Amino acid sequence: MAYSKQTKELILNLLTSGYSGAEISKEYGINGATLSRWKKELKSDDAPTIQNLKAQISQLSKGKSSDSKAKQIAMLSASLSRLEGVKAKEKKVKNKKKPAVLMNADYESLKQIALNEGGLYGYQKDFINDTSQFRIVLKSRQIGFSYASSLDALLGAVAGRNQLFLSASEEQARILMNYLDGWAAKFNIAFVKNSEYEKSLENGAVIRVMAHNFRTVQGFTGDIWMDEFAWYPNQKRIWHAFVPSIGAVAGRLTILSTPFEEHSLFHELFSDELKYYMFSRHRVDIYRAIEDGLNFDLETMRDLFDADTWASAYECQFIDDENALLSVELIKSCVGDYCVTLPSKNVPQYAGFDVGRTKDRSAHIAVFDENGIKKLSVLDVIAKASFEAQENLLIDFLRFNPLAMQKIDKTGIGMSVAEKVKRRFPSRAQGVYFTASSKEAMALNLKKHFEDKSIIIPNDPSLIADLHAVKRKAGAKSFTYDSDRNEHGHADRFWALALALSYFEKVRDKRGKAYIIG
Repeated sequence: MAYSKQTKELILNLLTSGYSGAEISKEYGINGATLSRWKKELKSDDAPTIQNLKAQISQLSKGKSSDSKAKQIAMLSASLSRLEGVKAKEKKVKNKKKPAVLMNADYESLKQIALNEGGLYGYQKDFINDTSQFRIVLKSRQIGFSYASSLDALLGAVAGRNQLFLSASEEQARILMNYLDGWAAKFNIAFVKNSEYEKSLENGAVIRVMAHNFRTVQGFTGDIWMDEFAWYPNQKRIWHAFVPSIGAVAGRLTILSTPFEEHSLFHELFSDELKYYMFSRHRVDIYRAIEDGLNFDLETMRDLFDADTWASAYECQFIDDENALLSVELIKSCVGDYCVTLPSKNVPQYAGFDVGRTKDRSAHIAVFDENGIKKLSVLDVIAKASFEAQENLLIDFLRFNPLAMQKIDKTGIGMSVAEKVKRRFPSRAQGVYFTASSKEAMALNLKKHFEDKSIIIPNDPSLIADLHAVKRKAGAKSFTYDSDRNEHGHADRFWALALALSYFEKVRDKRGKAYIIG
């Protein structure tokens, strides 16, 4: 239904001055999707002011009174009171200075060389030049913040300050360490110790990369980096663990992340400028990065995405759970603190392979059962690999793991791969056609494993993004389960895991029989 301009203005005033969508939806009968759309369309200039709230209350007070008018006046008056309180807090916070860190001469001279000769973009230089003790960065993907962060950490170590990176995944940890090696080589800095996860300088400063585990922070003193913080499954626990680490030595805290769920500590830290006034804030979306000189094919890349995925990945917009098959909360409830490792050869493994070639990636995921819990033993993703290379990957997996079983997507381009692997291992390899009914069975089976907490996954942001990407949509005759393409492919990890878990049936059809997936 259409809403009048006055009604929409009233609702937006209430939304932006503290009332929740649930309260407004209940009071005015406007569904949540409409409220969410209105809120996304809201511009900063549309935020209510004390003056326009007073004017709206004054306008409603004229003429005949009614219960409806009385309710609206009461809600707007409460909003006015909240806003006046916020303005008073803002004035108080404005007078507070953000704490800064002081570095030594070695740091300052090397920083100037890096700024002049490091090939940095404007937004990277702004970040390097930020002397605040507390920094938080909301960023787009693929704009080089890991590159800038590794430089800044190296500069901090040159100043004699220990550096600890808490990384969201092993892959990201390796990327950071590789960048550190590159910067050290550029500036002729020698590492006394240079292992996979730790580097130390002649001055005794240590640069360490660790998993996002609250236990790893305890006992560390120095500067802490929280990389891809929005994707941590235990944000608050880590937050409480690292505060003492920086307090004792006036350590520096830097939080960087692409956006994820809206109701999270990262979202609160970035958006609540009154409570977390001590943070300097950097927001760099893809448009700012391009303005500063980043070479990025905007038109082509945007055409590869649906609007929601593009907004989250490149426009720094937080996501919601609308239509997602697996909610963020459900996925995170099954994230475990472990690394993906192969079990011994006498443990059966059950694998799924989603075939890709050009646009989509190929994903290979295997699980094994440990006391009724399915754990990932393989998580491989390959881009633009030849069919021969994909066949060899699966053949090697089955050859070296004699008890392993393998299901392969044989829809379309996958048929050749599936047939060749099955020819080599007829009793252990199986091709699966992706039809509407088989995809429904696999998707619901995967969801049931998450609901039953019979699966544990690593905290891999790309895997989590794929799991959350699949949506339940109403089709002409039934529901469909699929995702829009994103920068990681087409939810390839979701379907590889769904294939692997289809060896462990948990869903049944309307007659009570287990779905047959094959």
